[in-house]
Amino acid sequence: MDDVPYLMRGRRTVTTESSVLISSSKFLNDGRVREWVVDQNLRKAGDDVPLTYGIPSLIAAMRELQDHDRIEFLFNEARKDWPELDAWLSERFLSRLTKADLEKCAPESVGGVFYSYLVRQNLQIDIIPSFEPKSAFEYFFLRGVQIHDFMHILGGVGFDYISETVPAFMKFGNLFRWFGPELAGLLNTQNTLLVMPGLTRTLLHYPGSFPAKWKLAQYGMEVGRLSDALFLPKFEDHLDLTPDEMRAKFGVRGVKQIDTGRLSETSETVLEDFDAAVVG
Repeated sequence: MDDVPYLMRGRRTVTTESSVLISSSKFLNDGRVREWVVDQNLRKAGDDVPLTYGIPSLIAAMRELQDHDRIEFLFNEARKDWPELDAWLSERFLSRLTKADLEKCAPESVGGVFYSYLVRQNLQIDIIPSFEPKSAFEYFFLRGVQIHDFMHILGGVGFDYISETVPAFMKFGNLFRWFGPELAGLLNTQNTLLVMPGLTRTLLHYPGSFPAKWKLAQYGMEVGRLSDALFLPKFEDHLDLTPDEMRAKFGVRGVKQIDTGRLSETSETVLEDFDAAVVG
């Protein structure tokens, strides 16, 4: 034992009759998840393979790997003493909002800001094809996709690459405030695999940007922690409100206006650039 390096002690060999790679982790066992984690943690940004390219495969893997029955049970436990959650899960509202619906919104309204972004980027609203949810988890996932862009607007950031840190960490902070740790963790599994590799590859390849990205993560976490349950509202019914008015209506707290487009212009954003980008 004295010949074994201290940090390598305690290893024991586990045998298996399996002829293929297998572990006690269902995530490690899934080739789609392994490929995503390796690629997204270690790669650089490049136009040849967009950072979003593997997301459909990851989503498919998560729908298969998540324990839908356990999530259903935990949702049912949570809804017993939470009338708003109970109503939300019973109704399972899904938005039918279209780009054309936003065209009439005033430019300064939430709907107007969203429409301007879609036009500027030549995008449609439904980047993830809609489907009929078969479980509470599938409904939570689909509704989360539908409100994701509103989290950008209500979180006070743009729609550029670095801004994605904020709604992702708003979700961490918000779910761990409003749910027990097991359900919050299960509902954040996909979010974790989507957002955490961005921190790793930034530190590996663009270290000048890491402090600013980390501050965005802290900021998003705090907004989520301070706010009301952000997954419950029908934001689509109030698109005529300005961002400040919608924040007040739905209890989105601790928000600053941050020019994330300025931060995304360079791969070597320094911390002073972050402070200068906080415009309100």
